[in-house]
Amino acid sequence: MSNCIITISREYGSGGRLVGKKLAERLGLDFYDKEIIGMLAEESGLSKETIEQWAEKEVSSFFYGINRARGTQPIPDRIFNAKTKILRELGEKGNCVIVGNCGDYILKDFEGIKKFFIYAPMAERKKRVEEVYGEDLKAYPNLIKRKDLERKDYYSHFTSYTFGDYKNYDACLNTALGIDNVVNIIEAILKQA
Repeated sequence: MSNCIITISREYGSGGRLVGKKLAERLGLDFYDKEIIGMLAEESGLSKETIEQWAEKEVSSFFYGINRARGTQPIPDRIFNAKTKILRELGEKGNCVIVGNCGDYILKDFEGIKKFFIYAPMAERKKRVEEVYGEDLKAYPNLIKRKDLERKDYYSHFTSYTFGDYKNYDACLNTALGIDNVVNIIEAILKQA
């Protein structure tokens, strides 16, 4: 595969990160997910904590109004501009798997890009969020819905796409099939490309 760029968008708790990591390992590609936070801190001059706080969060018009009145660029915009620069540089290098970060939108015009959306039934997502992420869903019963809404709002704010719309991807895959099976399917798709 020459200049292969794979983007993985995902529902919270669907296992999209696991799919991306396994796929990158299997194909010998660079893998970027949380690693991008450090790059963003360096590029934007913001702390990692600030970036984590604002990552995939809903952006209110009130917040933007305050920043406009002050004549400052809102933090989410600073982060997205830095993210765009970093992802485009990664795309230029190629041969990578990028999870989240609006990668499918930012790199949509790159040659060799393949875009996938990962989803799963709610019961499976709840189980993964508790067992893999260590979250207490009894204490935070709306966590998954809130995270999905934050991603959707963030994505629609910074892109002209609708989060999870099948028309924006080469394939949408359900991890109820099993993480390894989803990786196998993506690998088969890539071999046909």
